Amino acid sequence: MNTYDETEFVLYALAEMKIPVQHHTDTYIKLVNGYEIEVEKRDLYRLTVDGFVISPFNDMGELCQFIQRNGSPANDD
Repeated sequence: MNTYDETEFVLYALAEMKIPVQHHTDTYIKLVNGYEIEVEKRDLYRLTVDGFVISPFNDMGELCQFIQRNGSPANDD
């Protein structure tokens, strides 16, 4: 197999970690909880909310754990 799609890998990891995706394009993945992930390249992901960069991640597992621990960045309470 000569083709590798990093975005597809990220979508798979999010599904396995039960993190719901709202929609996605080539390199941007919008999550239901308000976060957005940009796939910059293999093993490099930028997590943002409302246009502000939270952190770059180079480990998909750490990124998923961060999202799960921190839940939704905006509360409507």
